[in-house]
Amino acid sequence: MHATRIVTFLLGGWIFCTLAVDAAAYLNLQLPERVMANPPPQARKLFTDYGPQEMALLLRHFAAEGNRYFFGRWELTEILLGVVLIPLVFLATDRKPVPALLAGFMLLIALFQYFALTPELAYRGREADFPPGRGNFRTEERVWLLDEVYIGMEAALVLVGGVLTFYVASYKSRRRLRAGEDPALLEEITRRRD
Repeated sequence: MHATRIVTFLLGGWIFCTLAVDAAAYLNLQLPERVMANPPPQARKLFTDYGPQEMALLLRHFAAEGNRYFFGRWELTEILLGVVLIPLVFLATDRKPVPALLAGFMLLIALFQYFALTPELAYRGREADFPPGRGNFRTEERVWLLDEVYIGMEAALVLVGGVLTFYVASYKSRRRLRAGEDPALLEEITRRRD
């Protein structure tokens, strides 16, 4: 199969799944309020017995734990994608170093998130899920700051991935345009790429 098609497919999948995981995490954090606003009849007794504040804390913690779990799994997948993608990008762009460096930068972002940012965010997030951390301005401020760094890293990942996808997808077309009307050169490019 054609290397540029594989690379473009993998990059598109990486960007799409990153955005999908981020959207799911955002929506997941909205669920506790939705459940609390209109609890199912089977859960009303629990809400009454344990109190709405305690149940809200538990539901928020559960939603945050789900996000922590899925972010960790997705980051592992991103690391694997990056390891596979770097040599493919290098080959698909005729061994040009800049596209491979962009793919390497995406891998570095995923490694930083998995090994440094996500564990710290999970630790601080669990600390802020329940009192005394919940309601403590310093603890919550630290979690907010880590969230902002994570969002920035996700934005950088999507931006670099988008630039790299555009570059790889348009690379073959630019080479064909440069070949111009020379049929032998165009045939050589087509044969090498396929």
